Amino acid sequence: MTMFWINLVIGAVLILVGWLCYRNPNLINPYGGMSPERKALVDIEGLKWALAIIMTVAGGLIIFTGLLSAFRVISEETSSLVMTALCFAMLVPMFIAMRRHNGFGRDRSGELKTDKNAIGSAIRVKGCNIPKLLKLKSDKTGERSAIAAIVITGLSLAFAVVLLLFSNQTPKIEVGEEAVSISGMYGRDIPVSEIVSVALLDKMPPVAIRTNGSSTGKANKGYFKLESGEKCMLFTQNKAPYIEIRTTDNLYYINGDTEAETLEIWSKLKQQIPENQ
Repeated sequence: MTMFWINLVIGAVLILVGWLCYRNPNLINPYGGMSPERKALVDIEGLKWALAIIMTVAGGLIIFTGLLSAFRVISEETSSLVMTALCFAMLVPMFIAMRRHNGFGRDRSGELKTDKNAIGSAIRVKGCNIPKLLKLKSDKTGERSAIAAIVITGLSLAFAVVLLLFSNQTPKIEVGEEAVSISGMYGRDIPVSEIVSVALLDKMPPVAIRTNGSSTGKANKGYFKLESGEKCMLFTQNKAPYIEIRTTDNLYYINGDTEAETLEIWSKLKQQIPENQ
């Protein structure tokens, strides 16, 4: 339920900020710090509506994913990734809205102003063609900023998808003469010489919290804490049986993708550690 409350708070904050900006447009940056002449060029009605709607939709979707994780329709890990992706993805429509409604150097029809005096005395520069300078700056800078925003958002979404796919991969567990090797995310080698005991369990001990790992509903990887207070590492699919490995310093729970794979790992472990049979 922890992820639900995080989603709820972040989603509610986004919705609140969006509607505060709608009620008080001076909170919108950089509109609040503009001169009256410059503000006159901004379609503030369109801008504040657009920002309020964008932030409300993003906040609502974040809260909705939190509810899905609370009812275990999706995992907390997936909910976290979706929330992160939404926070970055909403930057693109926000930038487009700012670009569309800001009106810098343009009249309300979208045409570039040709009369320097119409822009206001605050931006008069002797001997300069202000409209051309504004067009050059706003168009080129705007295009570069739009491309940068799209690239950043795309990379963020791609990262979230790759992380989700990687976290869902079943770790490969190999029992060797010197170590039990676990590949993939949070993977490690467990030296056989440090193993104190092994046990085959029909049921996992109750887990209290994930401290640093991934839990997708199908699999658990990383650092967890049991209800007994013991810290452990899990490399498990959510299906019995489970193998408990205790070392001099750590506690591990592992299994394979199927019961047959788990029993094969267990058989190899017993061969390497006959005194623990």
